[in-house]
Amino acid sequence: MQPNNTVPTLKVKDVMDEVQAFLKYLSSKAKLFLVMMALGLVLAFVYSLIQQPKFEAKASFILEEKAGGMGGGLSGLASQFGFDVGSLTGSAGLFAGDNILDIIKSRTIIEKVLLTKIDSSKALNSKTDNGQTLADLFLQWSKLKDKWANKQGLNAVNFTSLIKGNTNSRLQDSVLLVIYQKIIKKNLAVERLNKKGSIIEITTTTPNEVFSKLFTERLVLETIRMYVDIKTSVATRNISRLEKRSDSLMELLNAKSYKSAAMQVLDANAAYKITAVPVEVSQRDKSVTYALYSEVMKNLEASRMGLASQTPVINMLDQARYPLENKQLALWKILLFGILGGALLFSVFLFITYPRQHV
Repeated sequence: MQPNNTVPTLKVKDVMDEVQAFLKYLSSKAKLFLVMMALGLVLAFVYSLIQQPKFEAKASFILEEKAGGMGGGLSGLASQFGFDVGSLTGSAGLFAGDNILDIIKSRTIIEKVLLTKIDSSKALNSKTDNGQTLADLFLQWSKLKDKWANKQGLNAVNFTSLIKGNTNSRLQDSVLLVIYQKIIKKNLAVERLNKKGSIIEITTTTPNEVFSKLFTERLVLETIRMYVDIKTSVATRNISRLEKRSDSLMELLNAKSYKSAAMQVLDANAAYKITAVPVEVSQRDKSVTYALYSEVMKNLEASRMGLASQTPVINMLDQARYPLENKQLALWKILLFGILGGALLFSVFLFITYPRQHV
């Protein structure tokens, strides 16, 4: 038996018949199409009424590291030709690379910001304060307290009566962890404006305008404070140690001066040379103490200059200001999505039902 090598042919008449059959089927579903469009518009309009506002607060700052002479110049020269010398040599700095982004989003910093008072001026001169914190404000607008209404303990948790310096309770720490996880996943965005640059932008988007603004600006300030403390902690401790030593040497030097003056005898008998020994010893102790004091003061001034050179330059570029921009979708965009959704749903319906009737 010879194989059948006939190739099926497609006639124009068959194509036209199929198109006419599809158009006829489509016209028969015109009412369904209108119903789906109307349904999409209604759902979109309902969503526009119930959607929460999205107040976006942005703040940016620049971190300038003071690099050493030749390495910094070589890195700058190589970067003009597309080579990243810094990435080849590596950097052991805590804030090198994208570490700063992870530190900003760390639980320690965010919880410190959440525990600040909404009106911070109330707690300046008092150990305790009954004002609300940002954590309490988050629990309000996020409706978490409403969800925990039937859970004993959780329904009454708050952070208004915290005592400064005391640790939180286990329940409060658990609630702070929940708030932290929700903020990281849904509300907070931290990024570099340029991969090679040092400009950091923090964006907080929440339904509450006050929370967005205060959380963003305080997160920036807390990050800068931690950054400066870490970068200058060693030099600051050295300066504090040298200042204590210089003060003690100054007191000792003053005591030596008074003692030396008290030992001098104006009418001493020249036959007794031994009477000049205590004065000479006192003068020698005074000279040694003065030499030590001079060296300590030199080291102290050198350490202060070193601290000034190590202190990073941090400049705020943009701050969040009222009124914040509301990023919720406009009504026309929501209605457009509703129309597209209805059309997509109708297309899926045609794809499922049409082949079954014309196979």
